[in-house]
Amino acid sequence: MSTPTTRILDKAFKEELARAAKLDKKGIRPVGTEELFPKRTPTNVELVQACQKVYLKHKAVLDKAVDGAVEFLDSPDGVAYVKALEGSFESAEPNPLSVDIAGQIARNGAFDLTAGAPQGLRGFGIGVSAGVSAVVGLLAGADVVFDFKDEAQVHGRVWKGGSIKGGLSISAGLELSFWVQKPVTGAIAGLLLDLYIPTKYALVLFIRFMYIQQRAEGTTELDFSGVSLQFPLGIGLPLRHNQETPDGVIAAFAAKQTAWDRPRRATLKVVNKATGVGTIAVKETATLELTLTNTSGHDVALSSGATLTINMPSFFSDADISKMTINYPGWTFDDDDGRLTLTLSKNSTWNSGSDIALVITNVASSSQPPAGKQSYPGKVTVGVNDISFTAPIGVTADFSLVWANSQATLAWRAEISQDSGFKLTGDGAGTVTAYAQPGNTIVGLTTAVDKSGVTWVLGYVFNYNTAVTDKVIPQVAAAWWKKDAPKVGNNVFYGTPVDTSGTQAFCWFANTSQSGAELLITPTFG
Repeated sequence: MSTPTTRILDKAFKEELARAAKLDKKGIRPVGTEELFPKRTPTNVELVQACQKVYLKHKAVLDKAVDGAVEFLDSPDGVAYVKALEGSFESAEPNPLSVDIAGQIARNGAFDLTAGAPQGLRGFGIGVSAGVSAVVGLLAGADVVFDFKDEAQVHGRVWKGGSIKGGLSISAGLELSFWVQKPVTGAIAGLLLDLYIPTKYALVLFIRFMYIQQRAEGTTELDFSGVSLQFPLGIGLPLRHNQETPDGVIAAFAAKQTAWDRPRRATLKVVNKATGVGTIAVKETATLELTLTNTSGHDVALSSGATLTINMPSFFSDADISKMTINYPGWTFDDDDGRLTLTLSKNSTWNSGSDIALVITNVASSSQPPAGKQSYPGKVTVGVNDISFTAPIGVTADFSLVWANSQATLAWRAEISQDSGFKLTGDGAGTVTAYAQPGNTIVGLTTAVDKSGVTWVLGYVFNYNTAVTDKVIPQVAAAWWKKDAPKVGNNVFYGTPVDTSGTQAFCWFANTSQSGAELLITPTFG
């Protein structure tokens, strides 16, 4: 009984704004907001708008997450996974099993958010939360946050606190969190908003939206760090028979948070050998290079009979997969029911920091991207299992089907004036060969340091003009990006894309010529 929610969150927020406006009109103001607003009492509308602003900024990601959560919780496997994750958090810190189970949930087709980094986000978390609405609501939760910036790291966190009653409901269940900064040990505070989404079953889908600010130990300021979506009502679909009519629409909360870093067990990279990017073209027969790296921080013992299983994206049919081959010393290869499977011939050790580097030959897809789309996004999923493992090692990597491999030669130069405040720390000019890839990946060409010592990456985005749906039009844009920062606001600046050979793409720092710092790129396509 899955309920499509795309764009319905828009309606839910609008309804909450209308309810907030009615409360403001009656003179009913929020309570418990002193730490968030020390100098004044905000209106209910202001608080709902603060949550809505974050939602609109990351609308595509949050809508997809809600759709995925409803689909996931509406399945027996979803129920079992969430129960297992809840049980794994009973130890003082998330143990390796917590990370493994969260990873398995994250790789579920309903989510698919951990391999590609959504623009403006640092990480994506999966966990459990619980709460009770009383005069003071008790709140607690734990999750595992997958880091888009450092794929070899995950961040565990547990939190416990309370909220001033704002009409919130009893809740317990799955929590998905979205971070612009990684979680830190200290205090968290923010806002709780319950959203009610009607369904065709005379019930309402109930989602709790948590607006999170955090303050690290030893500091005094709260900084916005992320949001979470909580799907309450125990385990299963978060449905209510009707919308409650509380005396408030939003509540403030405060909690203690403990966070720590731990290495992921492995990372995965998959590229087309001919292009070096994660794409394959329609009617292309390619060789793929798959690199699986042990990032656990310790050696992994593998027994004879251990398996390494590769699930290819859905745009490869079983017939396509049956033609693929892998030859890797010490392992036997088999095409097992639409999967590529390697079986270890004798006991071995996968050393910490070392790679399992596989070459997959005769790779071709009989599919094509959907009509009007420039690509068909997909994931390669790899699992390593051994009788000694509590849970398999599982990782994913983005891999897309495109209409054609688009190549360009990029001649570039950086022009940095003496009074710009920047100093180049890399080359000032050069020529590179590049291949288009879907999305907004910034490929670095050089770096510069500003007068504050902050490093900026000067690079390019080489993708496709998706505004034209009946042609394959590669395009290049120049870009400035504050190194390792979320690609949002003043952390990143893009120039206007160009799709004609010899036409110069340029980008000024801060998108103004007054900065005196510019990157210029002249592409030659084909």
